[in-house]
Amino acid sequence: MSAANFNLRGIPSEVMDLLKREAKRLRTSVNALILIMVERGLGFARARPTFHDLDHLAGGWSDDDLKVFEKNTKFFEQIDEDLWS
Repeated sequence: MSAANFNLRGIPSEVMDLLKREAKRLRTSVNALILIMVERGLGFARARPTFHDLDHLAGGWSDDDLKVFEKNTKFFEQIDEDLWS
C-alpha cells in the first residue's frame, strides 16, 4: 500500500491554533496529528510504534547550549545564490 498526499485548504485559524496546540502537547507534528484524527474518524486504527531511544536527550540542553548550537548552525540558513541560478 502506497501513501498518498493531499492539501487541505480553508482551515479556520482557530482550528489551526487548536491543532498546533494539540500537536505540541502530544509532541508530534500537525500532519501526524491530522492523519491520526482522520484514521480514527474513519474507524481505521493501526498500531503506531513508540520510540524511546532518544528520550534521554529530550530537554537536556541548557539555554547556553542552545545559543552555541544556533551560533554554530547559523550558516545553514544562508542561501548560496550560485546554486540556484
